[in-house]
Amino acid sequence: MRYCSTRGGDAGVTFSDALARGYAADGGLYVPEELPKISPETLSVWSKLDFPSLALELLKLFVGDELSEDVLSLLVRGSYDHFTHRDIVPLISFRKTEMTETGSESPVFIAELFHGPTFCFKDLGQQLLVRLLAHFAERDGKKRTFLVSTTGDTGPAAMRAVADAASSCLRIVVFYPEGQISELQRRQMTTISGRQATVVTFEGGGDDMDLPLKRLAADSDFAQKHGLCGINSYNLGRPLAQLPHFFWSYFRAVDHLAQLGSEVDFVIPAGALGNTASAFMARQMGLPIRCLIAGVNQNDITYRTISTGCFHRSDCMFKTLSDAINIQVPYNMERIFYYLTGEDSSLIKTWMLEMENTGRLTLSEDWRKRMQNIFDSARIDDDAMCEALRTSVDEYGYLPCPHSAVALGAHFATTGRTSESTVPARVIFATASPCKFEASVTTAIGHEEWKKYEESPAFPETARALLRKEERKPFVWRAKDTLSESQSSWEKNGRAIMGGFGNSGGLYHNSSGAMPETLGNTQITIKVLGTAVMGSVSAMVNRRATPARLMTLDEAHTEMGQPEAPSTTQEDLRQQILGDVLAANPILQRLNLPGATPAPAPTAPPQQAISMGLRI
Repeated sequence: MRYCSTRGGDAGVTFSDALARGYAADGGLYVPEELPKISPETLSVWSKLDFPSLALELLKLFVGDELSEDVLSLLVRGSYDHFTHRDIVPLISFRKTEMTETGSESPVFIAELFHGPTFCFKDLGQQLLVRLLAHFAERDGKKRTFLVSTTGDTGPAAMRAVADAASSCLRIVVFYPEGQISELQRRQMTTISGRQATVVTFEGGGDDMDLPLKRLAADSDFAQKHGLCGINSYNLGRPLAQLPHFFWSYFRAVDHLAQLGSEVDFVIPAGALGNTASAFMARQMGLPIRCLIAGVNQNDITYRTISTGCFHRSDCMFKTLSDAINIQVPYNMERIFYYLTGEDSSLIKTWMLEMENTGRLTLSEDWRKRMQNIFDSARIDDDAMCEALRTSVDEYGYLPCPHSAVALGAHFATTGRTSESTVPARVIFATASPCKFEASVTTAIGHEEWKKYEESPAFPETARALLRKEERKPFVWRAKDTLSESQSSWEKNGRAIMGGFGNSGGLYHNSSGAMPETLGNTQITIKVLGTAVMGSVSAMVNRRATPARLMTLDEAHTEMGQPEAPSTTQEDLRQQILGDVLAANPILQRLNLPGATPAPAPTAPPQQAISMGLRI
């Protein structure tokens, strides 16, 4: 199996290289040179497998000979070790609580994708993708630095996957838009400790960070030096790793139908369209899906594209109660267009360059109709989402998260649109647990109902514990006057962060912890738990000067912004470490810096205040 870009370049790329690169060199997304076709006979065999075995059979088609079946089996099966439901993805009947079984209506099911360690469907993609990347990095003796932009779910899932992979070859930087994720989502990132993980919040919309990250990835020398790798859903590994839950959900749905081969509809909350693109790929492979229905919120570019053919970037991003699917330009629309056009890479290149240059692509009437033969969509604003959530609770006895409620709203809105006499069964994909979205769920059903849920056995105990953990403040990147200026500044900051991971020498400790012997006449920064002190130095720096807390000049001078003032406990430790630095360096004492009176020597080396591992 080999891979190529949706825009026609990079032909003949291996599976491991496609995963490691993320974006293709020509700016496109990687896809298989030939998408495997699944026969009805194979579907029949697969329908009897458990979830990990089904996932293994699917991944074997894409990995080819790069991994032995034994190794691939270990990686695949290990990806589901921390899922709490025996089926991995349970399928439940979605029926009104007062309705008797009449058989007159087509069955509707909810596929719960959120029984992984971070309570969302991203666990299904990230756990496997990160394990694959860790294996290839260790095989090749390389470091991998993951750059992740998140609107709430991808970041926590990626950080947890890196922790679970337990590989010294992996590092991760996660970016999220300030004030646009839930408290629990934030805590899932800010309560992870360790120097393998960095968290940054930025002032902007959910996909404003995409361009700076794409620029970093496109700088081939920089990307190679730092082993950059994106694991958002533009990475081929994400839609491939998500294929199993669509095949599995289809099989469990047809368990209730007349026979294998019956068509079903899939209803999916749509953000960056990674899940939707994966479902479309499954359809192209032979899974009997009749219609893919995308539920979107006020940030409705997918709805506008399907209904009018206008793939136009909006002028602004709306803050919504379903923030995790806030998006202005979903990058997986490119994969959808690729398969919609019969894999016409030349046309896709023309379309996507037009979109990148103008922010607008208008499909012809013919292409719009072709899209509507496969896709449907509904725009579910906050009021409609709350109504769908209340209806689900009051009439069906089911509490969804706000994003799953967007899909439910799309289900309600599109039911009955078809003119066909036989309406197929539907599977609605619930992409996250409601435990992650207290504010949004409370808005819909009220504080008292939320408290009942929070105190019930349905609320995960691990989520309850997370709300009690101490947070580590993220870096804050402020917006500039324009989006373009902000993105340029953020790209610069990103380069500085890469220099701070220990592979750039300078004043930052390297893997051995050794410090340079001399500095010459220069300015240095000693950064201790969020506080920077600067001075002009012409001297030797003693090796004992707490190397774990000395930072590069680039990092010190960057406009990254700083975490808020440390707590009392952190301040005590800051003074202790700074005092120890000053005691070891007489020249620094003459700078009359705060904390110049040496503190008593700590009982353990100062470096131990900083975890060198990644812990959950």
